[in-house]
Amino acid sequence: MIAILGNASGIVLGREARAGGWRRLAAAFAALLLGLPLGAGAASPATEDSCATCHSDPELLVTNKKLYEYYQQWQASIHKEEGVSCSDCHGGNPRSNDKTVAHGKGVASSDPDSGIYYQAIPETCGACHDDILEGFSKSNHFRHLVTKKQEKQGPTCVTCHGAINVDILTVNSVQESCARCHNETRGIHPEIPEKAHRLLNRFLSIHRFYRYISTNAEPEEAKAFFGEIDVKLRKLSVTWHTFDIAAVEQQTGDVLAVLKAKRDEIRQRRRAGTAEAEAAAAGDGGGRR
Repeated sequence: MIAILGNASGIVLGREARAGGWRRLAAAFAALLLGLPLGAGAASPATEDSCATCHSDPELLVTNKKLYEYYQQWQASIHKEEGVSCSDCHGGNPRSNDKTVAHGKGVASSDPDSGIYYQAIPETCGACHDDILEGFSKSNHFRHLVTKKQEKQGPTCVTCHGAINVDILTVNSVQESCARCHNETRGIHPEIPEKAHRLLNRFLSIHRFYRYISTNAEPEEAKAFFGEIDVKLRKLSVTWHTFDIAAVEQQTGDVLAVLKAKRDEIRQRRRAGTAEAEAAAAGDGGGRR
């Protein structure tokens, strides 16, 4: 899950989704410890990824359109690009061609043992997005989720970002997303959508300054500067996921101030250089006359 801020602006905030091969590695290690061959229990020869083989079958478009669409969403997702497979979130055994073995236990979202069970989703996403989970676990959203015993009480990662081909909230979409819960009808802080919209508008200024500096600063200067500013941006991404609006506003203002000062410094230097070049050119022209 790449972050409410990052990919929408071209600035990478938080950690990108990493390949979820750690589960496959753990399974292989467990098999070695138990003296079992890899893929033990498979009823037919192993394939590279039976999930993709089965769920990409065009016949599903007729027999189970929902499953077919899940595969198409994954195929077009950042998760696919980063090497995150079905089994990394759903569990199961993608090395088996046997449906029962391939699905294993806990594949369905209705199963409390599943990694995609509603209340388990933050932990599942946090296996890769650990810094974002750190922020989210401090939020009222998370506390509401874990203190309610009923399913779907409180938002999770998928509430805002979707599940497979994730959505990155932008200035144009954040109000609608927040207003699903924060509205006058439900009486849950209905002012939140407008505040979130305003903050993301300010973040667009961060992007503009960032782009100007990266384009106009000397390479070594930019490298040193962004080494510091990127740390602040990663912290801001984590703070966003605490949903502490006051803290987000404070950190956003701090980052904007640093970027604006650097932008102004570079702009002033470029103007001075242009004026000097024009003066030199005028002098040369005068000498020739």
